[in-house]
Amino acid sequence: MKSSIESPAGSTDYDVIIVGGGPVGLLLACLLRQQGLHLRVLERRVEPIAHSAAIGITPPSLQILDKLGLAAEFIASGLKVRDCFVDGQRGRLGCVSFREIPDAHRFILSLPQVSTIAILQKHLGQDHIELGCEVSDVRQFADHCSVQTGECTLTSRFVIACDGSRSRVRELIGIRAPSHVYGCHFVMGDFVDRTGFGDEAHLYFTATGSVESFPLPGGQRRWVVQTETRLDHPPPGLVSELTRERTGIVVPASDQINESVFTPRKFNSDCYYKGRIILCGDAAHGMSPIGGQGMNTGFADAEFLAAILCHADPLKLLPAYNRFRRKAAKTAIFRAEWGMWLGTWRGRMRSRVRDVILKFLLCQGPVARHMGSFYAMLTIPFNTLKRVPAASLKPRPL
Repeated sequence: MKSSIESPAGSTDYDVIIVGGGPVGLLLACLLRQQGLHLRVLERRVEPIAHSAAIGITPPSLQILDKLGLAAEFIASGLKVRDCFVDGQRGRLGCVSFREIPDAHRFILSLPQVSTIAILQKHLGQDHIELGCEVSDVRQFADHCSVQTGECTLTSRFVIACDGSRSRVRELIGIRAPSHVYGCHFVMGDFVDRTGFGDEAHLYFTATGSVESFPLPGGQRRWVVQTETRLDHPPPGLVSELTRERTGIVVPASDQINESVFTPRKFNSDCYYKGRIILCGDAAHGMSPIGGQGMNTGFADAEFLAAILCHADPLKLLPAYNRFRRKAAKTAIFRAEWGMWLGTWRGRMRSRVRDVILKFLLCQGPVARHMGSFYAMLTIPFNTLKRVPAASLKPRPL
């Protein structure tokens, strides 16, 4: 299929240059390649990421992967999480189940980010990816952009920044992204799984801090513990110790495979594009990783943006991308923030209040039956193109 972007033959090296070869950048590249656009992905890293960050893939994201014929491969490589059990200070509060959500995929897929990247890279093909490539400058002109990397200058009709929350491209073009750092801190590690929990996720909210547990493929399990302060160099065995103290579950420190520390922050860029340079994924917005909404919000960005870039005049549709995707990100940011805020309450009195709230939401309240759809991101506004008014994807009249 020939590119639908109108440009004189040979006027640019590419239709689209994507800066950043993470999950969102690669998904966007696959969607654009499917439509016949000539593209290049520039990725700074040479080696695969050492520690897997995002692990949860929601049903709307699987719908997007279905367009590429990749959903089945992803599902075969991952693990289906159908139930998430929630415990409070005095025991079981309820369960968020995905078994009856209104979608063909009634589960959250657990798959390490490194595996997501590997599958997308294989589908895209190495000919479209340049590794070890750091962008030093980006400029734009009336009908094209230029990207400087090392001593090489590449040109394209559009440049897409998928280079993460501390985006160099966003900085170069001067788009503001005011951020807020939350006052809670976490240490997480992946372990050999000896719990017998199988494919269940478990959340423990206690007076001394939260513990979250998610299954991973290959007989592993992720444990995330809340800490009072940020610990850039946690003492050995901390995740195991806090898990045992707060839940009574023994997770041997000798079974730990890796470890990382994070302090969540949030931001939503003032605008998602400037001229022909467009922000996508974590370059556009950031949210607490608690709840696993960040990468999936980026996947929805990529789907929307791919549809726009395949139009004859993408520039006229960028205001719609900015409007709808900023609203979707705002909702996802709020939800991630709300869940993290409630889950990180400390102290016995606040824990008792939280238990009452969660039991009401999960078991007794009118919203209980909708919690699965809520956490599966089926209720985020404009999270798939099917929910975007068709008129918004038509070029505006001159």
